[in-house]
Amino acid sequence: MRGAVAVLAVCALVGGLTGVVAPAPADGATPVAAPPPGLARFYEQRPAWEPCPRDVLRSGSSGRDAPPPGPADRFQCARLEVPRDYGHPEEATLRVQLIRLAATGPGKRLGSLVINPGGPGDSGVNYLVDSADTFAHLGQRYDLVSFDPRGTGRTDPISCGTSYTPATGGGAESLGASEKRLNEACGRYSGPLLPWVGTPDVARDMDVLRSAVRDAKLSYLGFSYGTRLGAVYAHEFPRNVGRMVLDSVEDPTKNTWQTAVAQARGFQRAVDAFAADCVHGRDCPLGRDTKAAQTQLTDWYHKLRDKPMQTQGTTVDATTYVYALRESLYSRDNWPALRQALAGLRNGDGSGILNLSRSGSGSGTGRTRRSATGQLPSQDQLALRAISCRDTSERYGPADYPRAERELTQASPLFGPDIAPTLLDCYGWPVAGDDSSRHVAAPDAPPLLLVATTDDPATPYEGAANMARALGNTSPVLTYHGEGHAAYTSGNPCVLRNVDGFLMDGVLPVGGSGCR
Repeated sequence: MRGAVAVLAVCALVGGLTGVVAPAPADGATPVAAPPPGLARFYEQRPAWEPCPRDVLRSGSSGRDAPPPGPADRFQCARLEVPRDYGHPEEATLRVQLIRLAATGPGKRLGSLVINPGGPGDSGVNYLVDSADTFAHLGQRYDLVSFDPRGTGRTDPISCGTSYTPATGGGAESLGASEKRLNEACGRYSGPLLPWVGTPDVARDMDVLRSAVRDAKLSYLGFSYGTRLGAVYAHEFPRNVGRMVLDSVEDPTKNTWQTAVAQARGFQRAVDAFAADCVHGRDCPLGRDTKAAQTQLTDWYHKLRDKPMQTQGTTVDATTYVYALRESLYSRDNWPALRQALAGLRNGDGSGILNLSRSGSGSGTGRTRRSATGQLPSQDQLALRAISCRDTSERYGPADYPRAERELTQASPLFGPDIAPTLLDCYGWPVAGDDSSRHVAAPDAPPLLLVATTDDPATPYEGAANMARALGNTSPVLTYHGEGHAAYTSGNPCVLRNVDGFLMDGVLPVGGSGCR
């Protein structure tokens, strides 16, 4: 790692942006260098874009029965062939599912903007289908492109069978045995793929994609886990980096355990902020005192842990409750629905909590839902597990669990106990992992624009400063003083001006006190 660099809090300036100007992407350019040895046939392919099948347009994360409103007839899909193992490209291959919206104009086309929604495990195809309107301005001059990373969605999805038999009993040994059984099932069904789903391999896929769409430099917008993916790409392909924005930045200096503790603290800060806001509004179900409101939220957790509630023929337990809280904290826009759901809970109705717990907008540590019935996690949760376990050498087991539960509960009495079991996700995982996804030094890459929210529960604010230092290439940080995860999608005008100004005009903003 190179020496630390200054990290700038920046904002849009009246009369325009000022700062470093990044080179313009070249429309129809050829790659800046010859393909890596043995990979020419992959780098020289051209996607055969065709109208997307209707089932792709219907299967966005919102679970609609019909395509979403907007440019449904303009979505195009294709497959990109990549080596399963880049060390032996002559062997098995994968076919990566792609989706794009061609640039609409006005203005000169700037190439393709690759978008990654995070996760890991989230479908980029579904995300673009559901969120195209969010990026409509960028879509005037860029082809908007996304993809399902290997192991997710429609790109050789991780499979672990149809069910598994969890261990009976309680305590750390039982929990560890259940995780090991699930992981053994994943090995039986997806064993040949598991060594090749790590972030560095996905970064290599993105470079093949860059060449396939005939861009000399990669233009990229990544959220949450997508910031790690973007940083790893910059580390591996510094001379192919174009205009790259990393929003809600993961901290490359923290390991899995440290990340879990930091996230528990982040969600606790976020729920405390929600409680403080609630008591100063009308009809708050938590009362009028901030401290009492925070205590009430924790009390409901303990009550549902001791005596789950039956709602709509479904059990609403402590895990469901915590999951609903966590999903609601990803955006301040969700706070009114959370207040309404808590009002129902206070009156003995858990339907609002149940609905929020099913919204599935969150990402990262703590997402995995557990079941005592042997029902498998969803496919995106299995992909998250597979990618996360490939991206770390850490393998925690039952002997580590008491300390994990203790430290995480201390970090957050509300969220910590639910996050602690995720540290056993890789116990008995059938393939080894390594820490190469934390290697992000890119001193030879041009500066990236990092975007961080001060009260982000999932990727705490300080992670962006650590990422900027680790990159070692004077990448600035745009500070958004607000709540939630993914600042660009919050719609804040200042954030939009700065990010769009960089991606469209190549201007890195400097100075100022940040966006509010």
